[in-house]
Amino acid sequence: MLSKRQDQILKAIIEEYIKTAFPVGSKRIHEVIEIEVSPATIRNESVLLEEQGYIEKAHTSSGRVPSTKGYRYYVDNLMKVNNYDDIKTKIELIFAKRDITVDEILDKTSVLISEMTKLATIVVTSNEVDEVTLSKVELIQLTKNKAAVLFVLSNGNIQNKTINLDNVALNDLMISIDLFNERLVNSKISEIETKSQIIIPILKKQVKKYEFILQTLVGALIHTESNKSKTSGVKYLLENPEFNDPKKIKSIIEFIETASPFAWFNSQSKKGSKTSVAIGFETGIENDDIAVVKTDFTTNFGNKASLALVGPKRIEYDKVSDLLDWIRKKIETKFLGEE
Repeated sequence: MLSKRQDQILKAIIEEYIKTAFPVGSKRIHEVIEIEVSPATIRNESVLLEEQGYIEKAHTSSGRVPSTKGYRYYVDNLMKVNNYDDIKTKIELIFAKRDITVDEILDKTSVLISEMTKLATIVVTSNEVDEVTLSKVELIQLTKNKAAVLFVLSNGNIQNKTINLDNVALNDLMISIDLFNERLVNSKISEIETKSQIIIPILKKQVKKYEFILQTLVGALIHTESNKSKTSGVKYLLENPEFNDPKKIKSIIEFIETASPFAWFNSQSKKGSKTSVAIGFETGIENDDIAVVKTDFTTNFGNKASLALVGPKRIEYDKVSDLLDWIRKKIETKFLGEE
């Protein structure tokens, strides 16, 4: 753990960078920090924070920016809960409409959030998949650069996913599919995300991009015909300065299209909360500038849903986490009668 003074310096750097997207220098830290501390001490403590990997030196200025490790420490130990009052007021109007369905609430809410936060939203709803199981997984190489993964389900449906072999090695894909067949066949689709965690230690030893492959395979299974997935606000997301690189734009869009919010970063959930956060490389893609906050909840008839927000790593974690938790509670209160 860091000292209280280091906590305050790191908190000041992160919250200032979230607001401005510019590296934060010692002078600015001294202006905004909540404790009395000299500029010299700030500089010395910043060096220590950098050595420990919590912040990074910006290439283009004398300021510093938070690292993934720094953001993770902030989310787990420092952030305070603030409200998006204007957004909540508008969402309340959506919930107040008579005879509105949960799908309509999620559609309207996701569009509103994207417009007001400049984040992309992903909504996935799952219906009637509890008894459908995985029968087998097959791999077919289509071309030198592409392969198709076929998921045969117990209800006779076949789900397929095309994999770009420029991103993953064919041998790694074969190892992963063999493990799926050995460990996950006859598992309910609704349980795949949980059960797939047991093969991670094996994949980690044998497969280079194991997180990406696992997310891709699980995501393809989750997005069956019984599931609906809708993305809003990608155009707003790409307005953020972090995403002006075409390669980063491509990796973000691929991530949104292939990853499953149901399977994301369960290990990152804070105790007592159904809202989770994945930062930078924790998302499983090679883009350290991205962050995802999501919440899972149960709707009427026992169906499962997930609402995720995707944005730059300087996302306002406190406000976004609180907002998603608030939406989850309102949905469960309205449709399940839970308080």
